[in-house]
Amino acid sequence: WKECGQNPVLLLERMSYEKLEALAKDKVILRRMNDVYTKFRDYMKTVKTHITQLLHAMNKGIFEKEHPIALSLLSAISGESIFFLGPPGVARSLIARRLKLAFDQSTAFEYLMSRFSTPDEIFGPVSISKLKDEDKYERIIEGYLPSATIVFLDEIWKAGPSIQNSLLTVINEKVYRNGQYTIQLPLKGLIAASNELPAQGEGLEALWDRFLIRYFIGNIEQEFAFDQMIASVNDMEAEIPTGLSITEEQYTDWRTQISQIKIHYTVFELIHSIKRQIEKYNIQKEEVPHSTLYISDRRWKKIVSLLRTSAFLNETDTIRFSDCTLLLHCLWNEIEQIPIIEQMVSSALDECISHYLCGERTLEQKLSSIREDMKSEHSLRETKDPALQIVDTFYHQIERYPVAGNLLIFASDYQSLQKDTQKLFYVQRDKYRPVNWILKVYDHVRNRNISQSAIVSLKKGTRSVFINNQEYPLACNAGYDIAYPQEASLPFEFRFQEVIDLYHNRESELKRMTDIELTYCKEHLFMDEKQRNMVKQILNRQKEMLEIYQNEIREIAYTHGLENKEY
Repeated sequence: WKECGQNPVLLLERMSYEKLEALAKDKVILRRMNDVYTKFRDYMKTVKTHITQLLHAMNKGIFEKEHPIALSLLSAISGESIFFLGPPGVARSLIARRLKLAFDQSTAFEYLMSRFSTPDEIFGPVSISKLKDEDKYERIIEGYLPSATIVFLDEIWKAGPSIQNSLLTVINEKVYRNGQYTIQLPLKGLIAASNELPAQGEGLEALWDRFLIRYFIGNIEQEFAFDQMIASVNDMEAEIPTGLSITEEQYTDWRTQISQIKIHYTVFELIHSIKRQIEKYNIQKEEVPHSTLYISDRRWKKIVSLLRTSAFLNETDTIRFSDCTLLLHCLWNEIEQIPIIEQMVSSALDECISHYLCGERTLEQKLSSIREDMKSEHSLRETKDPALQIVDTFYHQIERYPVAGNLLIFASDYQSLQKDTQKLFYVQRDKYRPVNWILKVYDHVRNRNISQSAIVSLKKGTRSVFINNQEYPLACNAGYDIAYPQEASLPFEFRFQEVIDLYHNRESELKRMTDIELTYCKEHLFMDEKQRNMVKQILNRQKEMLEIYQNEIREIAYTHGLENKEY
């Protein structure tokens, strides 16, 4: 229970089948677990209410800066740093001062960098008494960056190399070496700002990589907000009501709970999709190195931690698609790349939501199969051929293929092949029976490390397969003529009903997801209107695609005299 961070969802996932079975029979334990789960949900709801009220207090007297303030709080709770790009006079330092108020008994350090800034001004002066009396080189850090909870460094790129190098470990590991001692810093959030991005070729890439969230802050755009700002006379510091500031105990407890937030497989797929798009983009930009996109492994790990933090603070135990829109603020290096990143994230979300809804795209495959059959009244439908020999329970054996051993294919994979469409497979040795080689369906996401030489194209033949357009027969039972199989087609109405059922399942799943996701993103604490609109547009595209399938089903029904079918 302690190892699971008192998270009942994680606890259930870690329990063995036998324990779950026993648990299901014990009503007393079930009631207790239900009570615990209810308390856990109430706990998460309390946390979100706390953060909502805290953000409201932090935004008091500030105009059109709600989103950057929310992002700065998110980055601090996640233990990361944030960079604000924008001209002077857009409330960058004010955001840092408001962030300080979010933490109980916190201290702040604020400094405007210049080319003449020295480490003494940032990390504290050297202690003359210790140097003189104890022959120790140590800094007096009290009141300087190493003793601060919240740090704001303005015009950070103007700092010299000695300051920048020290900041690398300060930001990433939260440690600072003071003389012969390494100090663990109380730092929770570091905000840096500048009116320019780091110059190319000056060794600033490592420091730039440390800022997980990057956000452009401009002047107030809406007239009514601008009028309120210039007419306001109360420039006093905001006051955080008693009990709203985050205590050290709460901060530690939240970080423990955040580490237990689940990562759905679609989040991994989304990241893989974005990585592939970035690789393709970089190939196109090879001639202009400074315009390429580089995301380090460390950065990806921190991004997932940020998404977990977002999910937890928004009262859910799993990263949702709406949380993933925060990637818009984490991946760009140049201003010109912002719309490109938006397109990449939108495309990846679209792809992953579609895959989540339809699994292995069964609806599309079966519709495609029916369309192919409709092209010719003599076309063959799915067959179950008793002549084909079954090997080791699951396989058909391919004869005459030049391989040292037996080449096998799953019977189910053979049945899914089509006679006029190529499908990619890869050859892999059976680790349990090395004499066998098995053809497995190739997936460009899961099988990216497969050698190209092991990948082949297959299509269906008559009791045979075409491998790279060369026909090889399948092993048959005695007494059957290989050339003339006795094929038994499945009734069309049976196959058509399968398509209708798949359509209804996908329709209900899309409705369920839309209701949950739109409610979630509407109440999300760290999304702006652009991110919310992105989620709405992606879900609308899924709905439009479903309508296309519905029209196709209606056309097929009309063609076969099945207009009275429910769909």
